[in-house]
Amino acid sequence: MRVLIHDFAGHPFQVQLSRQLAERGHAVTHVYAEGLAGPKGRLTGAESDPAGLHIHGIQLSSQFRKYSAHRRFVTQRKYASDLKKLIQRTQADVVLSGNTPIDIQAELLWHCQENRVGFIHWLQDLYCEALKFFLKRRLPFVASPIASIFKLLERAVTLRSDHTVVIAPEFKSLLCRWNIPKSRITVIENWAPLEEIPQAPRENDWRRTQKLGARPVLLYSGTLGMKHRPELLYLLAERLHEECTVVVVTEGVGRDYLDRMPPLGNLRTLHFQPYEKLPEILASADVLLATLETEAGQFAVPSKILTYLCAGRPILFAGPKENLSASIIERSGGGLVVDPKDSSAWLSAARKLVSNRNLRARLGSNARSYAEQTFNISRIADEFENLLFSAYNPCANISSAVSTITA
Repeated sequence: MRVLIHDFAGHPFQVQLSRQLAERGHAVTHVYAEGLAGPKGRLTGAESDPAGLHIHGIQLSSQFRKYSAHRRFVTQRKYASDLKKLIQRTQADVVLSGNTPIDIQAELLWHCQENRVGFIHWLQDLYCEALKFFLKRRLPFVASPIASIFKLLERAVTLRSDHTVVIAPEFKSLLCRWNIPKSRITVIENWAPLEEIPQAPRENDWRRTQKLGARPVLLYSGTLGMKHRPELLYLLAERLHEECTVVVVTEGVGRDYLDRMPPLGNLRTLHFQPYEKLPEILASADVLLATLETEAGQFAVPSKILTYLCAGRPILFAGPKENLSASIIERSGGGLVVDPKDSSAWLSAARKLVSNRNLRARLGSNARSYAEQTFNISRIADEFENLLFSAYNPCANISSAVSTITA
């Protein structure tokens, strides 16, 4: 089977799935947006890669601006056009696409339907709800009407796809309220590539290079957008200035916010680091931090939590308890969860972890054990492979071949 897996963001676990499927004999083209800011996975080929894997980056225009509607629209039309040409060139039997702006996703779906290519919608977040969250802060009077238009588009994509994979049971419940048949929705929780994030010692080359010293390090690594409450990270450094160092590895609006604030001696902001350094970066932390706005809990599940679990370090998460990330942390016993609106609880939990080495060791061990038991790529690939076969239409290839011969 010829499979095209499209992950607009270029995250680590999606390309791990592509490698696993290629090892099973499928011809897999893994596609991502080249030039998009954010944490990336292992997107360069290696000698150990299976012969059937091809990784392809589609260059985003330099005019792309995440928070500019006009520039996004123009850039995304060109991106969608390039992606559709790649689908034709690779003669894909099935497309699995996720982390993708819904207008691009809709174009891909319609192209696949016109060309009798199977299409699986990998729903990583609810685009219409995320858009409403953003617009309420910029253009509150038009937030609901505009979000409603995108909700209709998102529902149409889900309804017309051969199948939809959602990452949380709550997303499935919402789609059922949109009258999407349950039989066409499968819950597969996200994961992290365990073998790419081995446990490393606290004292390592990266920590020494950054001159982090002996004090406990509280570290945030990953996307830091408007929904991630960057002010909580600043508050932590400000209030615990004698007790710890806060390191934030990110780029974009959250990083800009922190850099505009009055400087703090114990707050370090760093650009995204090479992916191969990630094990050392996470191991340098005594506590790993994650944050999520309460309103964002209904449409986003921070995947950094899953990466953190692999590192074997305790997690401190400020986020809504109903969010899947909070459930995973509590299920694993790998960290503490606090209400993002309760800054005193956030500070208290941080102090508790900073001051208690034994607690940190126990939570970190729990986190790693959970990852080892749960992030089984062979089992996960089985689930995706079954769905890909269900969307595969071999008759389309026969029809295409006959048309070519008779033309």
